[in-house]
Amino acid sequence: MTIYVIANQKGGVGKTTLSTNLAVALSKKGKTTLVDGDDQQSSIKWSKRRLQDSITTIALKDNLKEELQQLKQNNKYIVLDVAGRDSAEFRSALLTADVLIIPTQPSQTDIEVLPFVLRLVNTAKQVNKNLKTFVVLNKAPTNNKSTEIDAALELLQQVKSVKTLNTILRDRKQFRDAMIEGKSVLEMGSSKAKDELNEFLVEIL
Repeated sequence: MTIYVIANQKGGVGKTTLSTNLAVALSKKGKTTLVDGDDQQSSIKWSKRRLQDSITTIALKDNLKEELQQLKQNNKYIVLDVAGRDSAEFRSALLTADVLIIPTQPSQTDIEVLPFVLRLVNTAKQVNKNLKTFVVLNKAPTNNKSTEIDAALELLQQVKSVKTLNTILRDRKQFRDAMIEGKSVLEMGSSKAKDELNEFLVEIL
């Protein structure tokens, strides 16, 4: 059983889009539950629009550790979508996760938040020593002439304590369409978004 946590201290970086797409991919490999730990409940709203089955989506209630212990009994995978702020749930998730994925937009203001997140990660690793941590550039510009991505990668090279994925997930309409339709881009037609997500999956699974 593997617990994936999608988290960042900053909001608006695409955590829910990444969480829902990852949950769909994992559900093809085994029973998967998507846990919505955000007060906005975007993952819950996505699941209500979803016509396909195979993914259980629940809202985080009280004690994250207890809830995950219960979910472990009946799932092969758990995907936890954590709210974009520092919280008890965020810190508890770091102690229980197997894999932490930190999506970040390729702007200097977004990347400047990472050292704070990584300090929390390093503290958690004193207890959860096997926690794997990845950073992925998400909602990146689709314009190939943009210099934002190169500048972001240069900044991320200075962050030695975490692996930056080679995959770059760009701000594509199909990711937004999939959210509206309660789907993953994996369940839609061929697209650059689908190709990028598959590249992402190869790196983390």
